[in-house]
Amino acid sequence: MRLMTKKLDSNQKASLQILITAILWATTFVVVRIGVSEIGPLSLAGLRFFTAGLLLLPFLLMKRIPTNEIKRNILPLALVGILSYAIGNGSLNYALQFLPATLVSFLMGFTTPLILLFSILWLKEIPTPVQIAGLVIVLFGVILYFYPQQIPFRANGFGILMLGLLVFALQTTLLRFLARAKNIHTITLTTIPLIIGGGVLLIISFFVEGFPVISQKTVLILVYLIFFNTIMGQLLYSSAIAEITAIQVNLILNLSPFFTAIFAWFLLGEQLGKLQIAAMTAVFIGTYLVQKTPGNPSH
Repeated sequence: MRLMTKKLDSNQKASLQILITAILWATTFVVVRIGVSEIGPLSLAGLRFFTAGLLLLPFLLMKRIPTNEIKRNILPLALVGILSYAIGNGSLNYALQFLPATLVSFLMGFTTPLILLFSILWLKEIPTPVQIAGLVIVLFGVILYFYPQQIPFRANGFGILMLGLLVFALQTTLLRFLARAKNIHTITLTTIPLIIGGGVLLIISFFVEGFPVISQKTVLILVYLIFFNTIMGQLLYSSAIAEITAIQVNLILNLSPFFTAIFAWFLLGEQLGKLQIAAMTAVFIGTYLVQKTPGNPSH
């Protein structure tokens, strides 16, 4: 693995890291859907993120990160944590109580146009024509895969989910803005937002849901979410977003529900129809086009 990554340039390494993250996060919707039947959605998310941040804290201290680096960036790091973990993931977990995981996965794909807009206006990362074509192909593939998907605009949790999508787009753009300057260490960029965002969400959960009752099943779910989906996934994500644009990151992450479908096909015997296979092919081709022709991330 190490020999292979040495042959890749920084853009390719970052794309591979985000691809691994997408595979790790492919299970999130299903696991969280199971978890919210055991414990309140805010408590689940708060415990997951705050505990992950605390577990990373010794590594942050071992790295001897300059105190000034943290103090100088504490406000934007706190904002990333609140946007991503307290509001974004809190909204996502809340919505998963009422909405099917497949619908939530489908709607998450539409953060892409928002991130594209924010990237152009704020980051000045202008996509190439080939990247635009790839983005259109991806969105077409997402719609085709989930067709005919009924969107319950008036369902419980729908409005909260829409807030979460907007916040995720803002958080991705802000994190890219911080990471591309490369003056904040990856461990700092990961740990501080987890502790602050997870801590805020945990406090809110105590007021909204009360003190959580944690079963053995909940412990197993939390262990999986903390170590794989959070610590490993967030470290890879924070490192990679310094090298590739926000829209590239988002499009690779949009592969998560398709990896979920592939896992279900091999492990559970769930069948994929010709329409779904064609849609997945379109999404993978579109994502490849966006990664093959990078925009101008140096601005």
